[in-house]
Amino acid sequence: MADFVARLGSRASVPGEVRSRFGVEEYAGLLVGDDRPLPDLRHGRLSPSALDALLRALAVRPSAELNRARLAAVTGIPPTTIAPYVAALVTLGHVRLVPGARAAVAKRAIARPRVVFEDPALARRLAGDDPAGLTEMDGRARLAPYLEGIAAAELLRQQATSEVDYRVTHLRERNGLEVDLLVELPDETVYGLEVRTAAGFRPHQFRNLEALAARAGSSFRGGIVLNTAPVGFKYRPGMWGLPISALWEWDDRRPGAD
Repeated sequence: MADFVARLGSRASVPGEVRSRFGVEEYAGLLVGDDRPLPDLRHGRLSPSALDALLRALAVRPSAELNRARLAAVTGIPPTTIAPYVAALVTLGHVRLVPGARAAVAKRAIARPRVVFEDPALARRLAGDDPAGLTEMDGRARLAPYLEGIAAAELLRQQATSEVDYRVTHLRERNGLEVDLLVELPDETVYGLEVRTAAGFRPHQFRNLEALAARAGSSFRGGIVLNTAPVGFKYRPGMWGLPISALWEWDDRRPGAD
């Protein structure tokens, strides 16, 4: 079973030897669902139509922070009663919440959670995006939040079975520093993860991770850029790139190895 966080801490893991069979088309393929009816949204006394409206509104901006005012304006649900509707979608297994960073390295962090879909294909279907269009250069901006959601949901799924105890959070500070995902460990150390659509690694992709590393000092375990590249990459000690698929199928065997 995949245990991505445990592999990050393994000295036997060599990022430059990680291989992936996925390219941008294969990642977009994860967003292609079947034609099953949309999920049953009956939950207690909550309005199914309001739950449906909320789920669709969340799909329009997948992996975004939970903005009650925006969602209320779109769905007609009063801002003061959005919370139980979001909680119902979590209970029904359609979305997961990634809380704001709690680690000591965070300074004036925004506390609002990000909402990610358990099934990214459902989000894409509700939003009406064409999977093929997401692979085009002008569709990459739309693809990015789906990939962020895929990464976040996978890390959350692995928590229950991982050999390592960790929290999954995101970081957005009032001073402007943002990191897509943090893996927070019990000793207050952190890994930072950025998710990109590019198929290659460039210095600018590590900029926010470098800022986090400078802030965190010895509390920084490492920074990882996850993207659509077919092979891993060591940027510098403590900073590396990996294919997004390494989250669930980390293959660091050399070609031709037994």
